[in-house]
Amino acid sequence: GKVVIGPKEFRTTHLLRDGTQINVRPIHPTDESATVDLFYALSQETMYYRFMSRTKHIPRKEFQDYVFIDHREDIIAIGRYYLDEKTNMAEVAFVVRDEWQNRGIGSFLLKHLATIAKRNGIQGFTAEVLRANRAMQQVFLTSDFKVRSEPNEDVFSFHMYFA
Repeated sequence: GKVVIGPKEFRTTHLLRDGTQINVRPIHPTDESATVDLFYALSQETMYYRFMSRTKHIPRKEFQDYVFIDHREDIIAIGRYYLDEKTNMAEVAFVVRDEWQNRGIGSFLLKHLATIAKRNGIQGFTAEVLRANRAMQQVFLTSDFKVRSEPNEDVFSFHMYFA
């Protein structure tokens, strides 16, 4: 697969509530080992919430197309979306290192990815969130988008429309 490197204007910085500054930039092919480090550092629960499986084996294709947050070049969070051309909606997903969770990074990443998606003419985001993953449900429910959520067995399906 081809690694898509995003344009420079998708670089930005963000100040967390506690005053920590983080840098956001598109993925680069040289990030692969830092990405692997991030995944191996995740707790079982975080892995399960993100991938809905407890596996520590991350298939290589999972490493492509991410937009990154980095802090002194340690990758602390990764967000991405996959466009479904039939619906012009994109599935959004992110993962945040355990010790960086509950600091507003998910909400910021959602906003940042939405800005990029809107610029690309995408209508909105979809997401599947485990029922147990309350923090991520909050990120979506408190976003500025029109949000619909439907419960299915152990997941909620979210539809977020930009306009």
